[in-house]
Amino acid sequence: MKPINNKENFEKCICPNCPTYVDCMKEKNLKLFCAIGKAECEVQKQGCICPECPITQRYGLKKVYYCINGAETE
Repeated sequence: MKPINNKENFEKCICPNCPTYVDCMKEKNLKLFCAIGKAECEVQKQGCICPECPITQRYGLKKVYYCINGAETE
């Protein structure tokens, strides 16, 4: 099942706690990359917490680094 970009999921999203999350993402209020796709920021892998996210568990997601690799369905 594809994750939905809605207010409920946006609030549960843990992207801002990720070591890969950068200031550019914070300034643009970007998160929920598993639903919206790649970040519009320059990002380098610094560790990934996607497997720990309640959105990952709720939708049975398998990938990681959505901010770099794109949404689950990409």
